[in-house]
Amino acid sequence: MLFASRLRKPRRFRLVCFRPPPSGRGPGCLICRLCGLPGDVIEIRKGILYVNNEDADKNLEPIHIFKVNRSDSATIRHDPRLAYTIPSYPGIIYLTLADKYVREHQLPCEQHLLPPGLRTDCIFSVYKKNWNEDNFGPVKVPPRQWFLLGDDRGHAIDSRHLGFIDHNKYVGTVL
Repeated sequence: MLFASRLRKPRRFRLVCFRPPPSGRGPGCLICRLCGLPGDVIEIRKGILYVNNEDADKNLEPIHIFKVNRSDSATIRHDPRLAYTIPSYPGIIYLTLADKYVREHQLPCEQHLLPPGLRTDCIFSVYKKNWNEDNFGPVKVPPRQWFLLGDDRGHAIDSRHLGFIDHNKYVGTVL
């Protein structure tokens, strides 16, 4: 459970609650981080978020997908429901981990990144560019619009997939 309020102003890098564009799934809200304000230039290079050409991830705690040897996975704290393997590579397991946790514990893993130029169809349908979740932009945020990004970058549905979010879709700032 969480609380969101319009009494706390939305600011860059705060979590906000918003109504996503119509999807046919009924009314609902999503929660994402407000990463881009009108006029900002947003880019994700090799999984790192840049806002106006500055590394924004150094002040955030994003979550990415990491490749881990199956033999090492037992010692790593993770949610087994989010772990998966690719049949051709049974010795490798893909885990959703916080970047900070990986750094602090010097875990034996490698961030799984989609290569530049490999497009995600959902992103292509919105921006008409060969971008993906790990290599996106640069793109300028239009007036009265926001660029919202989920902290769990590998699984989040956010502005990369939905497009820019209009101010009038704002419900509240997460407290």
